[in-house]
Amino acid sequence: MIQVEQYGPVIAIRMARRFMGKPLYWSTAYWLDGLLVDTGPAATAAELVRVLEQVPVTQIALTHAHEENMGGLGALRKRYPDIPVYAAERAQPILQDPTQLQMQLYRRLVWGVPAPAGEIIPLNEAADVVRTPRFVLRAVETPGHSRDHVCYFEPQQRWIFSGDAFLAGRDRSWAREYDLLGVIGSLQTLAGLDIERLFPGSGNVRRSPTNDILDKIAYLLQLARDVERLEAAGMRSEAIAAQFFGKDDDNLAFWTQRQFTALNLVEACRSYNTILRAERGPRRMSPFVHFDDEDDAMGAPDRHASGTDASSADPSTGPASDSAADMGDALR
Repeated sequence: MIQVEQYGPVIAIRMARRFMGKPLYWSTAYWLDGLLVDTGPAATAAELVRVLEQVPVTQIALTHAHEENMGGLGALRKRYPDIPVYAAERAQPILQDPTQLQMQLYRRLVWGVPAPAGEIIPLNEAADVVRTPRFVLRAVETPGHSRDHVCYFEPQQRWIFSGDAFLAGRDRSWAREYDLLGVIGSLQTLAGLDIERLFPGSGNVRRSPTNDILDKIAYLLQLARDVERLEAAGMRSEAIAAQFFGKDDDNLAFWTQRQFTALNLVEACRSYNTILRAERGPRRMSPFVHFDDEDDAMGAPDRHASGTDASSADPSTGPASDSAADMGDALR
């Protein structure tokens, strides 16, 4: 299942496998001036190749090596065998051997299994820059969601293709591999870029997202402080998770083989607090922006597995290229 939306010269291609006629989880690739940012999953790769027949594809850039973001690369390699593909150097091992993802059954069912990627150009060998005829995108390291995560920032337009560096809403469960120190640091990086338009992996495009990003930082910092307070009072992680989030979503925990749980989020907060205590000592402040304690720590869920992300899409980015306009018209 594919949906196509246009934002000036940027084409958003949202992809999802259907179950009983409904999309299971949306992933998004973005086309800009011949460049494709991310490829969506293997499960929708054949549809993506058909859609892209209407525009030129001259290069590919990946935000990170998760199956829903890069799984379509194998099919695109067959269709475009000679085009360059860029990714962070840290993504190379998984791209060459996707079995390192150790995908649970639900991931194989929802997104399919990626094929080995073939030759990849590490971004550091391209001076962390991807150029198109009309635009220059700079790779920005944004670890946390994964160690290899990067975003692509177009400084003249102030657009950012953010992958999964920013997941909107209030988290209630996390994957085991997420790193809170990295997530907060990456969100701080994004908040400092004065972004005009954010193109995330969910496909829910946002205009002027800085306040949303700062709200997410505030929520995570407050949550970490709340966990530290209850930990100091002698509560165990399981009890803290139950107090903050109630009973785990049994369906989510079951289908993900407990990859996504509230306990993982609490443990991430504890790890974050341990690192900060060791680095700052008893009198040093956190290296991150301080938010007042009265900031609300609880709220609606935002977990990667749920794909929740309120959209503030606006199609008035600017003049579209001919290829973008033709494709948008043809697919409506």
